[in-house]
Parts: sequence; C-alpha cells; structure tokens
Amino acid sequence: MATLGFDPASLSVDERLALIDQLWLSIAADAERGDASAVAAINLDHPVDPELLAELVRRSEEFKRDPSTGIRWEDLHEELKSKYG
Repeated sequence: MATLGFDPASLSVDERLALIDQLWLSIAADAERGDASAVAAINLDHPVDPELLAELVRRSEEFKRDPSTGIRWEDLHEELKSKYG
C-alpha cells in the first residue's frame, strides 16, 4: 500500500470527508471499468441483516404513525457536529 506522504489528522474534518468522497468515487470509477476488487468493494447487492431491516421498518412505521417522533436533518447534523467535530 502506498503511503500518503502527509498525516490525515493535519486536515480539517471537512477536508478529510472530501478526501473520503474522492476516494470512494475513484473506486466506483474503477468498478465501472470492470476492476473486480473495486466491484467487490462497492457491491451493494448483498442482503441486509434481517434484524437491521426489521428495525428500519419498525422506525419507518413509527414515524409514519407519529411524525413528531422524528428529528429534522439540520438538528441531527448540528448534534453530530457538536459531538464529533
């Protein structure tokens, strides 16, 4: 594996997220060109864990019954930023 030549911690969180996005897009482009390891890395056709799926369905149904149980994206985003930076 190649070394980066810099310490990722020297980047801001936004810069690291942008780097992650660029890396992911480059893997997706490799997958489009038929690179088997890239295809395997982004393969989203595997089954979802049944317990996770059941929990997602339960939460979705709860929200449909009572939308006040949800929170706005902006509020969640701010909470996560304050908690994790």
